[in-house]
Amino acid sequence: MAACALASARVRDRAVVSKGTETHDRLLIPAETFYAAAENVLPSDLLQIQEFGFLRGCALLAIASIQDGKIDAMHKYIGIYFSIMSIHQWHDEEAWPNSLSRVEQEELRRLYWSIYTLDIYSSIVWNGCPHFQEAHARVEYPTGYEESGTEQVQHESIPHWILGWNFTTDLYRILEHAVGKLRTRRSQFNFMGDEPQNISFRGEEIIHRVNSRYNMLPSQFRDQKQATGDPSSDIYGFQAANIQATLALLQIVLFSLDGNSDVNKKCTVASNVLSTFRRVPTEFVRAISTPLIYHIAGIGFILGSVMEEPLSETSYQKVRELLLSMASLLESLEAFLHRSAGAEQQLRALVDRIDKYMSSGKEMRPISENQTQQIGPLDGASDPGNELSPQFQLPEELLQEWTWPYDISQAYLPFATCDLQWE
Repeated sequence: MAACALASARVRDRAVVSKGTETHDRLLIPAETFYAAAENVLPSDLLQIQEFGFLRGCALLAIASIQDGKIDAMHKYIGIYFSIMSIHQWHDEEAWPNSLSRVEQEELRRLYWSIYTLDIYSSIVWNGCPHFQEAHARVEYPTGYEESGTEQVQHESIPHWILGWNFTTDLYRILEHAVGKLRTRRSQFNFMGDEPQNISFRGEEIIHRVNSRYNMLPSQFRDQKQATGDPSSDIYGFQAANIQATLALLQIVLFSLDGNSDVNKKCTVASNVLSTFRRVPTEFVRAISTPLIYHIAGIGFILGSVMEEPLSETSYQKVRELLLSMASLLESLEAFLHRSAGAEQQLRALVDRIDKYMSSGKEMRPISENQTQQIGPLDGASDPGNELSPQFQLPEELLQEWTWPYDISQAYLPFATCDLQWE
């Protein structure tokens, strides 16, 4: 029932890649019906749960909750999942029943690392605490073993899709440590006295190492090919798209780790991430669906913080172009969502208000030379034209309606509340 709830919600929101007649037109039972049925069979006493099937059910309900914007429910089912894991010590394969078949072991490995990535993802987006750290895991990566009893190895001409899936897991393990560094730096309980200059690794170094490993992946996981409707082929395209989305999230987090508040740097990071999504075929962007919107939320907060800083005409035009580019991307994503918040219209309305203000002839608050020196170098440091362009501060009232990303029954929470602060 939980699998049907997720599948139905994804089909409803057209987050599928399929041939022929529009699949969403065939839905006879709403996703909510399956969701409620799955909830009804969960036992009230977690100590009575002895079967792995309940783990799968909780994991699927957590993901289905994200699709429908039920973030509180997502936290609940992730929490239940990890409670069951802790009760049985199932984060260690030695605690698994000896009767498990090879296929069942493979399924549980996929389940374990899948929910590990979801846990890290949710802790970043909604300022949560990870339940398990990667160091706790005593679970191997899945190998690609299939029910037919075959196993494709990595050196074959056509690699198993699980290779790309495992690479995404590696990215989340890096994300876990990067987020830990950020939160330690800002914690009042930072007993070790970590300062930014004392952090043992820097964002640019990590990106360089990640890119090196990415370039070593088989081409199936790097090529952005259009969807064909053939699942055996499109699964590689989806893995390639998911890798790109995760790399984008990693780039945003590592940007925060470096702590560079330069306006031009913020615009560059946002532009690079948006360019990443533009390279991914539309079908796969839509297939990632609602979780991708939260990735974009990180970009929105970066740009929102830029709007509150001193700007030159040149830097505003850069931000303006990025906001409109983001609006176009969101328009393509939200067009099919069951619960759309109209974020694209909100962004375009913000740009329109600022455009009208700047063309109205109203006097802007200029930034004096002394203030500029106190603030530090802005994008003029890398754009000589800006040296002759006066800087100004947009009035606070103009940005009062800047909320990001959404407010769907208070389900979509802004990145601004996150400890990362997206400097």
